[in-house]
Amino acid sequence: MYLWIDLWDKRCWIAVFVEKIVIPKEIVPRVELVNILKKYIKDYDIKVIVVWLPFDLYGLDKKQLEKTQKFIWKLKNIFPDVEIDSIDERFTTFEAENTLNLLWEKDTIWKKDAISAGLILESYLMQKNIF
Repeated sequence: MYLWIDLWDKRCWIAVFVEKIVIPKEIVPRVELVNILKKYIKDYDIKVIVVWLPFDLYGLDKKQLEKTQKFIWKLKNIFPDVEIDSIDERFTTFEAENTLNLLWEKDTIWKKDAISAGLILESYLMQKNIF
């Protein structure tokens, strides 16, 4: 199982990949992250933690990136049996905002129907072992 972290100074976003589904879990205070990770590793049998690297568009702002890389090193020492990996997060916020704009510009009933359709499709794909 995989766990994803979007690491910031005060808060961190966590998601897990379970049964071929990405599940956003929670936003946690940074100071509580290590203890919460211990719980997730145990509860979800996490084998890989993926930390998003905060590169800016041009690769110039290194301050947050350096903090994140130091934290990755810390995680590797705290959890030696868990693979700690990282990925460039550039453009993901832009992509997420575009997706939300496409989905949420419609009326409330459309939102409900869109979510239902997605869940139905996901169920179908899982039954066919495609997803």
